[in-house]
Amino acid sequence: MSTGSATQSSEIRVSLVGDDSHAETVRVLLRNDASLDVQPPGSESEPGQTDETDCLVCTSADSAEAVCGRDETTPVVVALADPDREQTARAYRAGATSVVESSDRLPRQVAWVAGGRGVVADALDTSDAVDTASAFGDAVCVLDHRWRVRRSTAAFDDLFDVPRPAADGLSLWTVHSDPSPVERHCWEAVLTGTSQEFETGVGEGRRATVSVVPFDDGVALRYRDVTEAVETRESLDQYQRILETIDDGIYTLDDNFCITDVNEAVVEMTGYSREELVGSFATMLADESIIAEADTVIQDILTGGQDDGRLDVELRTADGNLIPVETRFSALQFADGTHGSVGVIRDISDRKRYERTLHALNSSAHELFAADTKHGVGDIVFDTATEILELDSVVVYLYDEGAGRLDPVACGGPVDLPTIGPGDGALWNCFVDGTSVSLDVSDPANCEWDALESADDTDEASGGSVAVPLGEHGLLATVSSPDGMTRGQATLTNLLAANAEAALDRVSRSVELERRKEELSRRNEELTSLNRFNELLREVNRVLVEADTREAIEQAVCEQLVDGPSIAFAWIGALDRGEETMVPRAWAGSERGYLDCLSADPEEFSTEPSLVAAREGETTVVDNVGRHIQRHGWRRDALTREFASVASIPLTYHEFGYGVLTVYATEPDAFDEQTRLMFEELGVTTANAINGADAKESLHTESIIELDVSVTSPNSPLHRISQSVGGEIRLEGSVRQSSGAMLVYMTIVDAEMDADALASLTAVEDVRVIAERDEETLVEAQLSADTLPSRLADLGAAVKRLTSSEQSLDVSVELPPQSDVREFVETLQESYPGTELSAKRTSEKSAETSQSFRANVRDNLTSRQFEVLRTAYFSGYFQWPRDRTASELADSLGVSQPTFSRHLRVAEQKLLDDLLGE
Repeated sequence: MSTGSATQSSEIRVSLVGDDSHAETVRVLLRNDASLDVQPPGSESEPGQTDETDCLVCTSADSAEAVCGRDETTPVVVALADPDREQTARAYRAGATSVVESSDRLPRQVAWVAGGRGVVADALDTSDAVDTASAFGDAVCVLDHRWRVRRSTAAFDDLFDVPRPAADGLSLWTVHSDPSPVERHCWEAVLTGTSQEFETGVGEGRRATVSVVPFDDGVALRYRDVTEAVETRESLDQYQRILETIDDGIYTLDDNFCITDVNEAVVEMTGYSREELVGSFATMLADESIIAEADTVIQDILTGGQDDGRLDVELRTADGNLIPVETRFSALQFADGTHGSVGVIRDISDRKRYERTLHALNSSAHELFAADTKHGVGDIVFDTATEILELDSVVVYLYDEGAGRLDPVACGGPVDLPTIGPGDGALWNCFVDGTSVSLDVSDPANCEWDALESADDTDEASGGSVAVPLGEHGLLATVSSPDGMTRGQATLTNLLAANAEAALDRVSRSVELERRKEELSRRNEELTSLNRFNELLREVNRVLVEADTREAIEQAVCEQLVDGPSIAFAWIGALDRGEETMVPRAWAGSERGYLDCLSADPEEFSTEPSLVAAREGETTVVDNVGRHIQRHGWRRDALTREFASVASIPLTYHEFGYGVLTVYATEPDAFDEQTRLMFEELGVTTANAINGADAKESLHTESIIELDVSVTSPNSPLHRISQSVGGEIRLEGSVRQSSGAMLVYMTIVDAEMDADALASLTAVEDVRVIAERDEETLVEAQLSADTLPSRLADLGAAVKRLTSSEQSLDVSVELPPQSDVREFVETLQESYPGTELSAKRTSEKSAETSQSFRANVRDNLTSRQFEVLRTAYFSGYFQWPRDRTASELADSLGVSQPTFSRHLRVAEQKLLDDLLGE
């Protein structure tokens, strides 16, 4: 059927194609228009047979693909319930005339496509539209009812790159990449009878404004290329959005400094509305002097002197406050030839505050480096953090090396904060790892410092809760809410911590330097004191060499000591064991009746150092007499005489006491460790000298003390030897070797000699049989332990006779007449428990000078010569025939035979000189 048949007939015959549920909806819509004769699907002929049909209406893209192309003269309308881009494209590719939505407008749309007139009320004809548009060079096309191009201008063909005359007859939808918006507006124009104007994309990246004018016989479309205008508009829109979203304020001024435009940031910054600002002079925001300075810069910019200007000014807000801002601006040329300026305003309040804070930190750094204690540094750090950095909660911890923990030294208020030790959360880890950590604090007002954990977010935005180590000295811990954070607060906190660490390092170095100075000074003082005491001891030793009696020795020691540094009084006394009092023997210095007090009230003076040292046999030192004066009467009497410290030293030689030396100093702590050792050495030297003096005096006295002593102690090696051989032994003599061992020569009587049995004893190192005569055996035994004869010699006794049996060891000794027999026995009992005094006698010495002779011989021989001579004598070397050879004696002494022979010859020569010389 031709297009014209629909025009001539009163009804438009429509064939509905589709058998889905949507087809019934379309059929109902079409039958609402009486001008349409709707043939139901399959009512007359097969779909696509259009001899008696004015328009085919398909209800899906599939049905359109089935019928399109069979008869190009019959228009095909695809009515979809919800046309999307994919279905629309499929329908048009199949050859559909128009793709529309199933709505109340569908009948009129079908009538239009079928060529029905009267759809557009009072419409004009399109015959002259193209000719008129061509005269103006516009891109225009005229479409028929099937949206086919019937006429077009050259500008239209160029716009869509369609060669002429190929454009004629083309469906408009094929020249548009997305025909949907064009088709929608075309239908709107046809169905409403009004012109439509819209913007759409054409070609590649081009934009055009399209005007649609409906006519009775079709529609006319006019395209105007607006690509550049759209790009300009979009750029302006983008620029405007940028201006409105940036934090910095932007403004423009005319040549009279009248505000012509501002962005939203200026409005927020000043508190004025945009209407209040635009049209007002800039003096409402800044002083006249600033405006004049800005005008000078603008003139310099206009003349090419500079590109832009920069000023730091104070901006006056609507509420009268001043805020520091930085403005950068440049000249702006207007279209009318006048000029103005455009500028950016930036609020620099945070920067100014940051600069002030930095300046305050620098000032606090000077205070930090002036602090002389670590606690002082902690207090300054706390004050700086709370007052300058305005942190909510701050604690400074310092490390206690001795306790191995962190102690809080500076914090706000009287809060009792916990110490931090191993395992106590993030603060301990921060200190031991030496790295800063952000703290997870849910309640800044009530945080438990020893239970804080590290936060996952270490960024500054996580809040001002952070722990910063102060090197090896401690840490700085701060807690602040994120809302209270200021610009650069984390940086400033770290800077404060770095200053604090440097200050603590300086304090540590200063303390260490001061300690070293004090140590050096103390050592110098000690060295000076030791030098003085050394000089004193040398002088005392010289006097000891010159003194030949005990009394002279004791008096000389006391007199020399009071000449020493800070020694006011010195005395030597002996303990009266019966009365438990000290008996003075010699003294020197400022005594001022002190010894009388000592003897007048023994009970009150029972804790006096001399008595304590005598009873305990150990050095006793009182560093400060002024302490505990209520409890000790002797301290009051000593303090009255300006005695500040006391040292009492027992005079002991080989554990035999000769009294106590006590010295009193005028200064506290006068007797340090080195001085005590020197005085103890002096005590031994003095006791040795007294022992020697007593021995010499005994050579010249006419009487001696004889003691008979019985020893049952198992400690005696000689007693154990008697028990081992099962008989009696008689001591012939003993020789102390240079190694400390003892060579003992003894005769075993009425007993068999078993050398192996003796050698098995612990104290016996070696046994040699020297000679066997009748029922007696002379034996040499080397003993590792001290023997009774050597101990008696140490106590100043001369052994006259010593025999040992299985039951006991009996010995007879001689003592000088002035000897304390009781002390002698008690001292011997300490080494040999079970010692008893059997008899005591005082006898006159014979006129012979054997002891004097022995003393002279001993003085003339060296220790080695005397050892060799005694060894040879007691070994039977001088017997005939000889009991032992020189080689055997050399082995006993551990020397070569030539060495033994040389020492023996020299000793014999000296002995003969004393015996035969004039």
